[in-house]
Amino acid sequence: MMNSKLKTNLIAMQHLVVALILIPKGYDKIQHHYNLIGWIILSMGIVVLGYFIYQKIKKTSNHYVTIAVHLFESTALFLTSYVYFIEGKRFLPYITLLAGIGFLIASLLHSYKLVKAKN
Repeated sequence: MMNSKLKTNLIAMQHLVVALILIPKGYDKIQHHYNLIGWIILSMGIVVLGYFIYQKIKKTSNHYVTIAVHLFESTALFLTSYVYFIEGKRFLPYITLLAGIGFLIASLLHSYKLVKAKN
């Protein structure tokens, strides 16, 4: 079994990876004159990066914020996957789609465990 500190660091790193996917993609869309979708994706990436920094500084987690961030990241990855499909990319849309589904499942499991713990 993983120790707690390693697990916490790995969980935090997933947010950094998502931000590093969203920010360049948003910037790329802005450079190709798709301002609306580019700014949306870029903004979502900045929010996720901000959450990563916040989580590293505070070193605490709130279950409700974690669920909200996972849903937010899921939505952002679904949007990015859609953009990749429109661009005709071959494998990237499926990778981001699977990651979005993974974040959606993680948020559902986290909320299920939270409800179960209250009962």
